[in-house]
Amino acid sequence: MPDVLMFLGSGFEDLEAVTIMDVCGWTAYRDHIPDVKITITGFHPEIRGRFGVTIKRDIPFEKVVASDYAAFVLPGGFGSHGYDEVHDPRIYDLMRAIHAQDGMLATMCIGILPVAEAGLLKEKRATTYPHSHHDNAAQLREYGAVTLDEPVVIDSRIISCRGPAQAIDVALLLLEDLLGTEASAEVRHYMIAEGR
Repeated sequence: MPDVLMFLGSGFEDLEAVTIMDVCGWTAYRDHIPDVKITITGFHPEIRGRFGVTIKRDIPFEKVVASDYAAFVLPGGFGSHGYDEVHDPRIYDLMRAIHAQDGMLATMCIGILPVAEAGLLKEKRATTYPHSHHDNAAQLREYGAVTLDEPVVIDSRIISCRGPAQAIDVALLLLEDLLGTEASAEVRHYMIAEGR
């Protein structure tokens, strides 16, 4: 059973976080598809999203062991509500470790910025949220990324997207990496997401 670690920063984008949990949760409804377990971590016992969702972490950040996880997920969030805590060298180290063991990094919105800061996007393609007060694409380029004006980009086991509207696409790409195309397509079918 592949385990996925999701880090939630304060002020996370609610839809992005719960979409990952929901899509991966659908794997439990088909006996022949391995369950994908989502483990939530963060710097606080309870993490409040920007729009009111509060999620209890499953494991304190300091107890996370990178080798226990097949993938790492980082939803975006709002700096005005504490999300800047994701720009922490300990998170960079964790992402580097999971990626180095062939793990997928799935980000949404500005969740890709810490990946760039960790040095994982040099000469790799990525996208990000285009409507911030800051030029997020320029920040990615400062760290060597090749920015694309596309809804979802995947390069070298790193997924990025523009924002919450693409969260289900990111979740299904993550499933495809973990379980294969057939299992991901089956989850998509049972969620009635075909034709996207």
